[in-house]
Amino acid sequence: MLKHISAALIACTALFASAAPSFACACCGTWKVVNVASYDVLNIRSGPGARYSKVGAIPAGSGCVIKTGQCRKNWCRVSYIDQKGWVSLRYLRYIK
Repeated sequence: MLKHISAALIACTALFASAAPSFACACCGTWKVVNVASYDVLNIRSGPGARYSKVGAIPAGSGCVIKTGQCRKNWCRVSYIDQKGWVSLRYLRYIK
């Protein structure tokens, strides 16, 4: 069964890749870190606010940040690689 699913995913990916414009991004539909100095990171917090402890970090300019739930005021739950927590929405921009 897994082989059939994998084959279907490969075929589907190939079909969409051939139809996609050359400017397509690998992380479209996700978020990118902005307004963070190139030498700094965006802290991931355990809750929706700067007073919560740091549980991770996302390098400046990184994409593929996924919003995983609703936002509270301007703090949103996110996932980045294997890290999960909250970040301020002022440091994220949607990738179309």
